[in-house]
Amino acid sequence: MNIKVLYLGLAIFLSGCHLERPFYHPLSVRVEQGKLCFTVPEENSHNNIFKVGTPYISLRNGNSWETVNFSTNTTSYLEIKPGECIFWDEVKWQPGEYDVAVKVKSANSQQERYAAHFILQKNKQGHFF
Repeated sequence: MNIKVLYLGLAIFLSGCHLERPFYHPLSVRVEQGKLCFTVPEENSHNNIFKVGTPYISLRNGNSWETVNFSTNTTSYLEIKPGECIFWDEVKWQPGEYDVAVKVKSANSQQERYAAHFILQKNKQGHFF
C-alpha cells in the first residue's frame, strides 16, 4: 500500500516539473548583403528597443563542437529594433554547421534567450547561402 502511494506521489511530482514557455525562442538567420543577418522576431514587440548580448556561437567540427570566439571585446549590449539585422562581423564565418544562442533584454528588462541552428555554405562564386 505504501509503495503505491509513493509511486503515485512521485508521478504527480514529476508530471508537474516542466517549463511553462520555451527555453529558447527562434532567432532568424538569413544572408543579406553577403553577410549573415540575425533578427529577433517582430511579433509582440510593440516597437520596443532590445538589448542584445554577446552571442554564444558553436561550430561543429567532425563529431564535436567548438566555441567560436570574437576577435574583439564585445561585452556591452547592442541596441536594436525588432526585425533589425544584427551583423556580428567580428566572427570569421566559414562554411559549416552552427548553433548560435544569445540573451535579449526588452525595454521592461525582461530577459529572453534566442537560438538558431543552421548550416552555412558557399556557392561557386564564394558567396554564403
